[in-house]
Amino acid sequence: MPGTHVMEAPAGPRGAKLVSVDGRTFPLEAARVSASTSGGIACSTLVQTYRNPCAEPLEVVYTLPLPADGAVIGYTMRLGERVIRGEVQPREEAKAAYEKAMFEGRSAALLEQDRDDTFTQRLGSLPAGLQAEITIEVMHPLAFLIGTGELGPEWEYRFPTVVGPRYTGIGGRVPDVGRLSPDRAESLGEIPTRIELTLTTIDQAGAEVRRIESMPLDRDLVVRWAAGEGAIGAHLVEGPGLPGDDGRYGLLTITPPRAPAVSFARDLTILIDASGSMAGPPIEWAKDVASGLLRSLDEGDRFELIAFSSQPRSLTGGIVGVSERTVREALGGLAQLSAGGGTEMADAMVKALRPLRPNSQHQIVLITDGEIGFEDEIVARIIKGLGDGARLHTVGVGSAPNRTLTSRAARAGRGVESFVCGDGEVPATVKRLVAATSRPVLTDVKIAARAVRGVAPARPKDVFAGQPLVVALELEPKGGTLEVEGRVAGTTEQWSWRLTVPPVAMREGRLSTLPLGALYGRETIADIEMHGARSDDRVVDVAMRHRIASRETSLVALSEEPSVDPKSPRRRVTLPVEVPAFVSAEAAGLMSPHGMRTRVAMSRATGSMMVADRVFDGLFLGAEGAARTLFRKIRSDVSPFISVQARVLSVEGNILVIEFETPSDGFSWPAGAVGVTQDGSDVGKGTIDGQRSSPQGPHAKGLLLRLTIIGTADWRCNIGDDVWIIVGLTA
Repeated sequence: MPGTHVMEAPAGPRGAKLVSVDGRTFPLEAARVSASTSGGIACSTLVQTYRNPCAEPLEVVYTLPLPADGAVIGYTMRLGERVIRGEVQPREEAKAAYEKAMFEGRSAALLEQDRDDTFTQRLGSLPAGLQAEITIEVMHPLAFLIGTGELGPEWEYRFPTVVGPRYTGIGGRVPDVGRLSPDRAESLGEIPTRIELTLTTIDQAGAEVRRIESMPLDRDLVVRWAAGEGAIGAHLVEGPGLPGDDGRYGLLTITPPRAPAVSFARDLTILIDASGSMAGPPIEWAKDVASGLLRSLDEGDRFELIAFSSQPRSLTGGIVGVSERTVREALGGLAQLSAGGGTEMADAMVKALRPLRPNSQHQIVLITDGEIGFEDEIVARIIKGLGDGARLHTVGVGSAPNRTLTSRAARAGRGVESFVCGDGEVPATVKRLVAATSRPVLTDVKIAARAVRGVAPARPKDVFAGQPLVVALELEPKGGTLEVEGRVAGTTEQWSWRLTVPPVAMREGRLSTLPLGALYGRETIADIEMHGARSDDRVVDVAMRHRIASRETSLVALSEEPSVDPKSPRRRVTLPVEVPAFVSAEAAGLMSPHGMRTRVAMSRATGSMMVADRVFDGLFLGAEGAARTLFRKIRSDVSPFISVQARVLSVEGNILVIEFETPSDGFSWPAGAVGVTQDGSDVGKGTIDGQRSSPQGPHAKGLLLRLTIIGTADWRCNIGDDVWIIVGLTA
C-alpha cells in the first residue's frame, strides 16, 4: 500500500503470522447471529457450526470476539441429537474439567475470557466426520446516537466478528500475548466462513426484522434504526437474575431534563493514534474527526492536538487559545500526519491528562483503533490522572476497534464512546462529541436511596444533550425510596428525581423478562477490574453469583460418555482469523518473522532429531546436548532416539502420561528407555507402557500422541508442566 509505514512489533512469546488457509479442511463451517432488541437491550445468540474434516479426533482452538459491554448468559454444545448446556466455573476449575474430559476421550467445549471483547473457544474430542454446534448467548446494551441534520436519534446494534492485531510492546509487558495473537489469513477473503445476522427490533411501532447475509468475518456487524424521543426525567424497569440468582434488579434510564441554552468554554485535548495499524483509511477518518472538533471550537476555548505512535508529539506546541491562525495551523499539521510505528499510548495519555486551567472543564478525546494488549495499564493511568473537572471520551476507529480499551477508557473517564468506520459516520460522531464536550446537561450524578443495594457503574457518567444515561441497580426486596440527584451543568442549580419502589409482592408497572441481574453483575465486575483488581476474589464471587463469564470464570460443556479412544492420535487445529477490513497486514506488523514455527531436521547419521535454530516453542534447549548432560551415555549404534517437547497430562506416583506433537511425516517413537527433563533438570526415567499409549507409528506430521511411562521412581513434575522427553536411550 503506497505511503504505508510498518508498525514496530517487538517480539513476544508468540507473535502472529500470515498463513495460507485451505478452505476445504477449515473446521468452522458456518456462523450466524440471531438477535432481538427491546428497551435499549439486545439479546444475541451466536451459533458456530464445526465439522471434523480429519481422519483423527479433532480439537479446535479459536480466538473470537464478543460484545465488550455484554454479559455471556448461555453456552451450549450440540453433538448430533445431544444438547449439553455449559456451566460457569472458576477459570482454573473449568480448564481442569475440560482437560479431564479430553484425557478420558469425552467431547467438551470451553469458553475463556481474555479481555472484555476477546475470548478463546476450545472444542475437543470431536470424532472424525462429526458436526458440532456451539451456541453462545450474550445480553448487551444498544447505543443511543444523536441524529445529524434532519435525522432524529438512532439505536445502534453492534456485534464484533474479528479480533484485531494487538501491539504488546517489549517482552513481558503483556503476559498473555499468545492468547491475543492468532494467526491471520494470508489473503483477503481466504477464510471460507461467512456470518449471517437476523435482527428483530421491538419498539412502540411493533416488531421489524432486519438481515445481513453472507458477510466475511473481518468487521463489526452494525445496524442502526430510528429511535423515539425519550420522555424527560427518569424511569425504572425491573427484571430477574439468571436461574440460581434470586436477586432483584433494575435498569434506571435518566433522560436530560433540557438542553443547555449555551455552550461552556472548553479546554480540549485531542489525542490521535498515528501508529502503524491506523495506516490507510483509519488514519484519514481519525483526522476528519479531529478536524471536525477543531472547527467546533469557539472564542474563549483552548486546545491541544497530540499525535502518538512510538512516542507522543504535540502538533500545536502545547495548549493554545482558539484563533483563526491557531486552528488553521493545527489543521495543517493534521493534514501532514501519517501512520507508522508502535502504539505507545501510555506516555501520550499522561501528557493529555495534565491539569489545565483551574475550575475549567477539561475535555479529552482519544481517537484510536485501540489495538494494544496493555489496556489495564492505560485505564489505570486515566483513573490516576483524571482531574475532578475532567472528562475523557473515546472514538473507536476502523472495522474492528478494540472495545476493551475504548469502552473501559470512556468508563474511567466518565465520557462517551463513539465509532467511525467510513466517511459518512464522521459528522454524527463529531456532533455527539461536541454535545458531550460543550453541552453537558447534568454532572455529578448520584443515586442513593433505601431501595438500592448497589449501583453499577458506581460513578455514573454525566448526562449529555440527547444522551440518556442508563445505570444498573440491585434493589432491596422490601422496596423503599429511590432518589437521583445531579447538578445542572454550569450552574449551582440541583436537579432531582424521586420514585417509591414497592416491595416485591406489591410491585406493578414495567417488569422485564430479561435477566437484568446478569447485566448488573457484568457492570459490577467492570467497576472492580477498572481499578486494577483483575484477579480479585470479588470478581469470582460476583461472576459465580450472577452465573456469567469473566476473566476469572469460564463456561464449560462436558459430555458424560467417551466419544473417542483417548489413546488415539488426534489433531489440534488453531484457527487463523481474518485481518480486519481496512487494515494493512504489513502496517500492523504481521509480516515480521516473529512467531514462525521452529524448523526441525532429522539427522540421517544418528537418527537423532535436532532443533535447527535451538528454539522450540519459546524454550531454549539443545536436545542432543541435554541428553548427553543428563544421561550417562548415548550410543549411535543402537536404536535412534528423539528429543521433543511434551506436556504432562497425568502424574500418579511412578506413572506419567504425556502428550507431544509428531514433528515429521512417517514418525514412529523408538524403543528404549525414556528420560524426562524440565528446565534443564532431570525429572526421572522409565519405560513406555505400549498398552496405555498411542500406537507406535508411523504417523503423519502434526498429530498429538500420548505416551504412558512407567518410571523407576516417582516423577518430579506436575499436571500441565512442559517437559522434554528423550526416547530411545540405552538403559
